Amino acid sequence: MVSKIVKFLNRDLFTMNQAALVLAVFSFLSQVCGLLRDHLLASLVGPSANLDTYYTAFRIPDFVYNSFGVLFSVTVLIPFIAQYVEQEKQDGHSGAFRRFLDSIFSVYMIGMTMLSLLLIIAMPWLTKLVAPGFGGAEHTHLVLYSRIMLLSPFLFGLSSLLSSFAQVQKKFFAFAIAPLLYNAGILIGIVILRPWFGILGVVFGVAIGAVLYFAVQVPTLIKLGKLPRFSFNIDWATIKRVMTLSLPRTLSSSLNNITFIIIGAMASLLAAGSISIFQFSYNIENTPLLIIGVSYAVAAFPAMTRMFAAGEKKELMEVLHRTTRSIFFFCVPASMLMIVLRAHIVRLLLGAGVFSWNDTRLVAASVALFAISIVAQCLELLLVRAFFAIGNTKTPLIINSWSTLVTLGSVAGLLAMYRYNNFFADFLNDLMRIDGTTGSSVVILALGFSIGESINAYALWQSFKKIMPGLKSENAELSRSLSHMIAAGIIAATAAYGTLVLTGGDILQEHFLGVLLQAVIATAVGGAMYGIVLRALQNEDITLFIETVRSRFWKQRPIIVQEEQEL
Repeated sequence: MVSKIVKFLNRDLFTMNQAALVLAVFSFLSQVCGLLRDHLLASLVGPSANLDTYYTAFRIPDFVYNSFGVLFSVTVLIPFIAQYVEQEKQDGHSGAFRRFLDSIFSVYMIGMTMLSLLLIIAMPWLTKLVAPGFGGAEHTHLVLYSRIMLLSPFLFGLSSLLSSFAQVQKKFFAFAIAPLLYNAGILIGIVILRPWFGILGVVFGVAIGAVLYFAVQVPTLIKLGKLPRFSFNIDWATIKRVMTLSLPRTLSSSLNNITFIIIGAMASLLAAGSISIFQFSYNIENTPLLIIGVSYAVAAFPAMTRMFAAGEKKELMEVLHRTTRSIFFFCVPASMLMIVLRAHIVRLLLGAGVFSWNDTRLVAASVALFAISIVAQCLELLLVRAFFAIGNTKTPLIINSWSTLVTLGSVAGLLAMYRYNNFFADFLNDLMRIDGTTGSSVVILALGFSIGESINAYALWQSFKKIMPGLKSENAELSRSLSHMIAAGIIAATAAYGTLVLTGGDILQEHFLGVLLQAVIATAVGGAMYGIVLRALQNEDITLFIETVRSRFWKQRPIIVQEEQEL
C-alpha cells in the first residue's frame, strides 16, 4: 500500500495542461474540504467575536510566511534548481546541487526558528496592531491562537522549499495533494477537537493540517534522493544570490498580506462578526482563484522559466497567451455565474444552524463584489510568475506597492462615503439587496479590494507587454478569443438568471434540496449556453479543453496536440 502511494506521488506529468488539470482537480477537492470547513464554522459558531478572533489569529503567521517563508519559495528557487539539474546531467555528479540544497535548508531552519521565537515573545504587542478593536478576553485568546499558528508558516515555508525540487522533476502530485490534507486537518479540529476545547480545538486542527501538508512532500524527495540535510558548511555566495532575487518577491508578497492585515484591522472596528463575514465571502470567491489561477500559474511557471533561459522569447509569449486564454476560459463564466447565483451559493454552503438570514445577505453581497475581480486576481498570479520567469522581480514590487495604496485608499474612502453619503449608501444597499441588514458596511471591504486587484492586474499586463512584446498575430488571436469568452459569459449569466426567474415559482426554496436543485439547473443552463456560444464562434479554447479531458493522462502518455506545450 505504501509503495503504491509513493509511486502515485512520483508520477511524471508531460504537458502544461496535464499539470494544470491535476493541480486543478486536487485544488477542487481541497476547496470542497475548505467549503465544508466554512459550513461547519458558520453553522456551529457563526459570525461572532469568537470566530473573528480565530480568523484574525491567521494574520501574523500568514505575514511571517509571506515575508520570510517566500524568500525560499517555489517561484524563486525553480530557476536556480533548473540550472543545477542541467549542470548535474552534464557533470555526472551532484556535489554542487547537494551543497545548494543543504545550504538553503540550513539557512531557512536557522532563520525561521529565530524569527518564530521572537514573535512568540512579541505577540501580545503585535496583536494589538492587527486587531485594535479587540480587548479583554478576545485579545488574550488572540495571542494564544496566534502563537500556536506560528507552526504553520514554519512548515509551509519548508514544504515550499522541498516541493521546488520535485516540480522541476515534473513531480506535481505531492504539491497538489498538500492543501487537501491541510484542510482535512482543520476538519479534524472542528469535528473532533472543538467539542472538547472550543475554538482552541480548531486552532489545534490548523497545526495538524500544517504537519500533514509538510509530511506528504517527504516521500517524493526521498525517492528523488534530494532530502536536505542540516549543515554549517553554507554556501553564502549562493544564499546571497537567492535572497537578492527573492527580496523584491518577498516584499511584494508581504504587501498583499499587509493589505489583508489593515483591512482586518478596519473590520475589527466595525460590528462584531464583520471579520467573519469578510473571511467567509473571500473564501467562497477564492475557490475559482485557487482551482484555476493557481493551477495554471504553477503549471506554466517552469515552462516559461526554461524558455527564457534558452532565449525562446517567442515561445514564452505563446505560453503566456495560451495560459491567459485558459484562465479567461474558466474564470469569466465562474465570475458571472457567481454574481447571479450568489445567494444560492451562500445558502447552500453556509446556511444552517446559527448562520442567520442577515449573515446570508451580507456574505452574498460581499461574494458578488469579490467576484468582480476573479479574472484579475487569477491573471495577477500568472503575470507575477511571468515576471519572475524572466528574472524581473522589481516591476511587480513597484506595481503591487502602488496597488496596495489604491486598495487601502479605496476601502477607506468608500467606508467614509458609505457612512456620510446617504445617496451612495442607499444605492449600494439597493443594488446588493442588503436593505435593513445589521453591519452592512462590511461589504465595502470587498468592493475596495476588487477595485485594487483590477487595477493591479491591468498594470502588470501593460508592463509585461512593454518588456516582452509579443507577436502581432498572437495579440490579435488573444484579443479575439477573450472577446468570445466575455460575450459567451454574458449570455450564459443572462440564461442562468432567466432560469432562476422561470423556476422560482415551481421549486420550493425554503429547503436545502430546493435551493440546490434550482442552482444546479441554472448553472447547467448557463454552462451549456457558454459552451454552445463558444462552439458557434469556433473558439479554439473549448476544443483544447475537450481534448485535454479526453487524454486520459493518468493511464498513459497522451498524443500531444499542437496546442499544448511541453513542460
